[in-house]
Amino acid sequence: MWLIPECPFFRECGSPTLIVLTFLLLGLSTAAADTNSLDDAIIVLAERVAAIPDLHGPLRLEFVTGDGLAASPGMTWQESFKKELEARHLDLTEEPSAPPLRVALTATPTQWILVASARSSDHDQVRLVSLPRASIRLPAMPAAPLRIERQLVFESSERILDASSLWNGSEGGMVLLAYRDGQLTALQVDRAGAVKQFTPILIADPQPSRDPHGELSAQGTNVDVLLPAKTCSFGWASAGEVKCRSVKPVWRGATVLTPPCDPAGWKIVSDGRDWTVPEMLQVVPDRSAREGSAAILSELPGPILNVNGEQNPASALVVTRNLHSGNYEVYRITLACGN
Repeated sequence: MWLIPECPFFRECGSPTLIVLTFLLLGLSTAAADTNSLDDAIIVLAERVAAIPDLHGPLRLEFVTGDGLAASPGMTWQESFKKELEARHLDLTEEPSAPPLRVALTATPTQWILVASARSSDHDQVRLVSLPRASIRLPAMPAAPLRIERQLVFESSERILDASSLWNGSEGGMVLLAYRDGQLTALQVDRAGAVKQFTPILIADPQPSRDPHGELSAQGTNVDVLLPAKTCSFGWASAGEVKCRSVKPVWRGATVLTPPCDPAGWKIVSDGRDWTVPEMLQVVPDRSAREGSAAILSELPGPILNVNGEQNPASALVVTRNLHSGNYEVYRITLACGN
């Protein structure tokens, strides 16, 4: 017998709603499917959600994953669903305080079920669309087992925007971009985590904004600091000589890890939309056709603020804010071979 999973998607549903939903899903295991393709199911679900009486935006669209839910066939369908909602003039927002519109993909033995849940007029509203199980083929797991190894390499009460490997051979260490004593500062940190050197980065507004953005690129003793309206450069040999120029920065793309047992590459995925909850770091194959069930997960103690690759192609530095301690932390995550 197929049982409805206990997961955050159903947390807002009261007992009567949960009982009805259970029977609906169980009944779908023998009923005819609503559609025969995922593309059609996305359109039908968007139509059914948009038709919910008295459903007013803006709503926060939330795709739910977790134990008991089906592995997602990539992420393309999520973006398609969002576009279908917007085409039906349903107002969406990323504001954490907005009421959620939760969407999940689950399954019976014979069907996939797309489920959407929202609250309207003080009632939980649930809409379902079913399609044959054979219509979606999830990617196979990788031949070589992989795992995420995580090491805390730095933490501070000062706000950290980014971290970069020094890429300088045996000495190791890294550079941090942080607010130190209210001033945007580049810090040189040795392998043991001790600050060896620092240099202020002078900007027009020394106070951190509500959502500051900055990235580092360090090659040996030379460092580039990318800011929203300018790029600043300096060398550690003459750290006081910081030269800035007005230029629109080109922000780094997704970080791809290449462990020895899978040179095709694995991409680090994070949304970083909600800074009030811990985030699940996902590492997925770097080919859209392989995304989905093969994702490797590691939960961090807070939201992911930045990700930067290292000299080791299987490793990256991840900046997060620990929601328990309030400290900013830098982790070295490595995609290792073997169980």
